[in-house]
Amino acid sequence: MSKIDIEQLKAKIAAQHDNDQKQLEVIFSDSSRLMVEAPAGYGKTTTMISRIAYLFATGKIPNPKRILGLTFSVNAALKIKRDIAGKLPSLIGGQNNPSLINEKVTATNYHGFCKIVLKKYGFLIAEALRRDVNLFRAIGDSDVDRIDELKAALSVKELNSIKNIESNIKLGNMPEDASIIEYNELIVQKLLPLGYITHNAIILFATTLLSNYTEVRKFYQSYYPLLIVDEFQDTNCIAWKLLTLLINEKTKLLFLGDPLQRIYGFIGALPNIMSLAVETYNMTQICLEKNYRFSSNPEMLKLDANIRANAANSFICDPSMKSADLPAFFGNNQENESTQIVEKVCDLLKSSENCRIAILCRGRGGNSDKIEQALSDVGVSYFYGMFTDDDPVYVDFHIKCQSAFIRRFGKTKSINRRALLDFSESLRETFAENNNKVTSSLLSLLDALVEKMSTDYAIVTPEDKYQLMIDILENRQLKQAMEYINTNVIVATVHGAKGLEWDYVFLADLERWIFPNFHICNLCPQKFSPLVRCSCHLDANGIVGEFRDAIIDEISVFYVGVTRARKQVFVSASAKRYNATGDEKASGFSCWASLPGIRLVKA
Repeated sequence: MSKIDIEQLKAKIAAQHDNDQKQLEVIFSDSSRLMVEAPAGYGKTTTMISRIAYLFATGKIPNPKRILGLTFSVNAALKIKRDIAGKLPSLIGGQNNPSLINEKVTATNYHGFCKIVLKKYGFLIAEALRRDVNLFRAIGDSDVDRIDELKAALSVKELNSIKNIESNIKLGNMPEDASIIEYNELIVQKLLPLGYITHNAIILFATTLLSNYTEVRKFYQSYYPLLIVDEFQDTNCIAWKLLTLLINEKTKLLFLGDPLQRIYGFIGALPNIMSLAVETYNMTQICLEKNYRFSSNPEMLKLDANIRANAANSFICDPSMKSADLPAFFGNNQENESTQIVEKVCDLLKSSENCRIAILCRGRGGNSDKIEQALSDVGVSYFYGMFTDDDPVYVDFHIKCQSAFIRRFGKTKSINRRALLDFSESLRETFAENNNKVTSSLLSLLDALVEKMSTDYAIVTPEDKYQLMIDILENRQLKQAMEYINTNVIVATVHGAKGLEWDYVFLADLERWIFPNFHICNLCPQKFSPLVRCSCHLDANGIVGEFRDAIIDEISVFYVGVTRARKQVFVSASAKRYNATGDEKASGFSCWASLPGIRLVKA
């Protein structure tokens, strides 16, 4: 591309980005290694795609090299792949049709990439891995003793060895080499012959390959001269190990994330991973600054900025901070709080039949049950999404569904709309006798996913559709299909809603002992303060040690909940709540309602 053509491309990109200087700084940066802090709604995806286009156009990604894009979520990886295929051609020329662009970019999650490696070189670890790794049923380490044939094949000591690996990873501790060798051997000798593999083994097998076989490592480092990682803040210790093995002195890096959306610390997301990466690889840091999601809502803009400022400044109050109005409901008990929420939901539905609403709770329990009851009492249909990743019914559904999918499609990988519909219907028959509330919701999610695969993802090859379905099922990510549910109202957890958006969001039960949760409130020195509204004096001098670390993590959950709204977020609390044993206790708004820069107003 000539200098004139490059300047024309830069002008075209600048116009598409409304001359957003921070986005353009990322796109046109001469630095080969960028760490981009990209909050929700700040234009992360379009910035990433324009950066890719610019690098392609200027010859920084020579043929036949490829870009490797990794992300935490299977669904997010497919969206990136779809967006790149759909938007990149318009930037770098019509001759680059979507299918050709698709061939230049590998977009997947960590497990998906490791499977690519194992398909090609897995035999170097074990003869059993000459078999397509997708034909093994992938399970969590903690699921091993749920399956009778695996429990029978493993001693108690071996079971504990497998579980210890998972425990270390969840704590953010990279297992020692000797433990990894022992773990890998157990999987090879005991699980693979029975047709099973663990999620952690998929990554640990790949890291072992790349560590032990220099030529394999050099091939992938050369084949992928640009490594993009989205949602980088969710990286755990074994994913970080994988990344370090893919990077050499020439590798270009584009890592995007938001430290305030790190809500998976409880399953191993490393707390300071963004800073660690910047220091390790001498990366240039750029923070996107303009919030486009709330550009027409000044109060939501201030709310977004003020929550971020609290987290960044350890809750030290900035006298110049202008408070944001946050619409709130307060009930004299849980039933009254729920009634107020539902009345507002009904008003919103009347004003716009097509609006999408989410009622998000910190967790499942008697309080969320009252919200569901209030919706049912007035005849508002809603989707139930209050399951958790470790819910036994949720886990069992994914395991059985994955096994059925492999039996149905594993050998041919011939996937079309009719075959997927037949598969979805067969699952309804399988679970007909055990069709509880969670299972019913999961079947609906499967139906919605199948429908979406046949429409929005029509460009995706049958092989990619197969891979997508396998990855979703083995990573237990059907909850991400909630965005495809054709229901105006969804009741879900904040964790389950990450990555999704609705027009209006209600954050229910913003109360002490609930949101923040029991563990965090129990650490608070003012946990028994008899105030209607909790005020923990959250500042750098007032919070220390374990409580400080926990409350900083918990504000991320609050922020994720707030930023699920496109138009407006509402919060609620009541004077009484139900605790874990079902007893009614005195309650009130939690410290989140008293953060500097937040002013509750009547909704």
